[in-house]
Amino acid sequence: MEYVLRCTGCSLTARDYASFRCKRCGSVLEVSYDYSTLVLPAGFRGERIGSRKYLPFLPVRSLSASLGEGGTALACKRIPKYKGVNLFFKTETENPTRSFKDRGSAVEITRALELGFDRIICASTGNMGMSLAHYAKHAGIRATVFINRSGNPEKIRRIRGFGAEIKAVKGDFNESLREAEAYASSSSAFLCGDYHYRKEGQKTVAYEIAEQLRYEVPDFIFLPVGNATLLSALYKGLKEYMMLSLIDRLPRIVAVQSSGCDPLVKAYNRKEKIGYVKPSTVADAIAVGYPTFGTEGITALSETKGYAVRVPDEGIIKSMRHLESLGIYTEAGGAAAFAGFRNMYEGSKRVFNGKTVVVLVTGNNER
Repeated sequence: MEYVLRCTGCSLTARDYASFRCKRCGSVLEVSYDYSTLVLPAGFRGERIGSRKYLPFLPVRSLSASLGEGGTALACKRIPKYKGVNLFFKTETENPTRSFKDRGSAVEITRALELGFDRIICASTGNMGMSLAHYAKHAGIRATVFINRSGNPEKIRRIRGFGAEIKAVKGDFNESLREAEAYASSSSAFLCGDYHYRKEGQKTVAYEIAEQLRYEVPDFIFLPVGNATLLSALYKGLKEYMMLSLIDRLPRIVAVQSSGCDPLVKAYNRKEKIGYVKPSTVADAIAVGYPTFGTEGITALSETKGYAVRVPDEGIIKSMRHLESLGIYTEAGGAAAFAGFRNMYEGSKRVFNGKTVVVLVTGNNER
């Protein structure tokens, strides 16, 4: 499709990678398509799901950097305690680096190659750095990852193992983000991370959920939230499928954060602007004190009549163990959405009776 990059704050547009933020107001950019130029191939519905199927919806000419991401399972689990709920788990841990981040990395690295870059930079709490390092290595370009020096040591080890340079930062993710953006501005590198091209790759999870349920929309989708990129991407993908009449309604989206790092939950439930919260949680994958796509995430919740819930770390760990008993292995951040469902169910069992619920299990890289 034809597209422009449009500022989410002041609507200024650009036609290529001129900046990772709006030059006028500093807000994040959005890939804004001319949907009249969308052409789906014959037999689109019957094609096997996976990232390459959704190329017509993406801002790249090909997916040259793809490593087979996408096409993850959507499994229904019968749990006696939740009898009456059609409970499905979307296991993003099946992606090449065991997290949903690979969907965005395939698009970002492909776009970097199309634009002639030979180096990428990103800020990360761990999973995104690992994903981008892996994809960059296979694409033959260099990667530099800014990460908290006290971050998850196993994730840092794996990032180095993919050949990426580590820039250790004193501070949390948002400090890593500031340093990465400043470094990218003064170098000839392509800044990857929670920006517009990554969001486009991550929205493919919405298409897959719709298709795996035979275009019957679930009643609820639960997902963990750190930078809110996946949240806003999920909403965008669902809206696109509804625009094409592939689905007929939107599900209620439920954003889940740790009570030790809950800026979006506070803002949404109090009807306030998002403010910074100092992270203090075992769920390092979602330990983001100020989400980049927070405003867009709140829009996603508002437009779907969704919810924002917080869960204590103890609940997240219990949910991780519960998932293991079901044969689903995940890290703490990846278990947060299930913890959110369990928490809501305990308070509102009747709300979920006879409903279809999808829980995103987003990553498994702590061990």
